[in-house]
Amino acid sequence: MSRSAKLLIAVGALLAAGGCTRIKPKSTSEVLLTERMAQVLLRDGQPVDAERAFRESLKSDPKNPEVHDGLGVALMMQGRFRDAMPSLDKAVSLAPENGSFRNNRGVARMELDQYAEAAEDFNAAERSQNPDDRISAAINRGRLRQREGDFAAAETEFTNALARDPKSFAAMIGRGVARESRSDLEGAAEDYLACVKLDATSAEANLRLGLCLVSLHKPELGLRYLKRAVELDPNGDTGAKARLLIDRTQKKPA
Repeated sequence: MSRSAKLLIAVGALLAAGGCTRIKPKSTSEVLLTERMAQVLLRDGQPVDAERAFRESLKSDPKNPEVHDGLGVALMMQGRFRDAMPSLDKAVSLAPENGSFRNNRGVARMELDQYAEAAEDFNAAERSQNPDDRISAAINRGRLRQREGDFAAAETEFTNALARDPKSFAAMIGRGVARESRSDLEGAAEDYLACVKLDATSAEANLRLGLCLVSLHKPELGLRYLKRAVELDPNGDTGAKARLLIDRTQKKPA
């Protein structure tokens, strides 16, 4: 038997025994399951695991804009804004009218100090048919104006968002920060109090409200909210700031 014939027989034996495996393409149901898992991981605040799942999904579904956007958001949640840009760009290129994708890319651009480009995305999101996208666009524009130091414009944007959704915690606390930046402490305190009513478990809202009240010469009331911030975030940065303020407030002469 010739050498080439022996080689063909050997290869045939390997194939018959499964020694040379062929990668089986994933079924549509398997691809969808992986994508859903990735979205759930993202919502549950597990961006590293979500990133892996989205990357796995892209192998079988490379033209799905939601998967590209999800990967970008997972990277953003890890603070990797520059790494997120290619995925966010791809999502927008595949679905340029999607307001959510525009908002997400705008946030990444804002974090990268690309303010003009971020504004373009937020303005595009404002034209979305989805009302949630439009509210998010107004909130994001408020944050952008805040970063630019235009606190009056920031307050206007957050007020516009609240006109559409009076129970938006993000818009309410954003307006409070804008008012505080303008030295309107009474207005800021009103917004922070509304935030505490919307979400009593927010350590940040309690901290900001407590600080405003102390600054407005209402130390006893302010201490109540500062202590609540410590209770809500005993081991975190917010709790540490609240403890420092409590210590300083209690040491001040009456």
